[in-house]
Amino acid sequence: MPSTTRERILDAALELIQQHGFGGTTVTDIEELAGLSPGSGSFYRHFRSKEEVFREVLERELARAQRYREDFERGPAADPREALTRRLVQQLDYLTRVRPLINLLAREHGRFPDLTRRIRSVLVDQGIAEEAGHLTRDLPSGPGHDDPHALLAVVVSALTGYQLSRDFFGRPPADVAPDRFAAALAALVTGHHG
Repeated sequence: MPSTTRERILDAALELIQQHGFGGTTVTDIEELAGLSPGSGSFYRHFRSKEEVFREVLERELARAQRYREDFERGPAADPREALTRRLVQQLDYLTRVRPLINLLAREHGRFPDLTRRIRSVLVDQGIAEEAGHLTRDLPSGPGHDDPHALLAVVVSALTGYQLSRDFFGRPPADVAPDRFAAALAALVTGHHG
């Protein structure tokens, strides 16, 4: 299905702002990459300003991130460690899929604080609340399990660190594949070592 001009503009803005930042991207650059005549003003038939297109790019990427999360494993688990391992692998895949959104936030940190707060609320706060429900239901009581939000802050930090290392160095830490990493982290969280 061919993309609309509006979608092409959003795609172009996403790509360019990730590469050059908001300030380093011009409307003419966006028009050119979107296949419009550069400098023709075609952009303005669809968006009032570069800020409006940036905000819409963030909103679109946030909606995509929410749809990705809908596919996560849900429901009670017969084997909490196996279920958590699968969910952690899904989380790593999720971090890869939402990378464009994370890149935009990292590059433009502070420029749009209202959007940053909203995205943090949806991506981090809601995600931790959802997963805390799974942990509370699936895990037997044990050390650290009395505070599932704190436990998940540790898990999110571990997942993020693993992903950043993969992105930055081009390979996972110690060449440990995502499934092995997820299994080891699930074993730590569930208390099943060995």
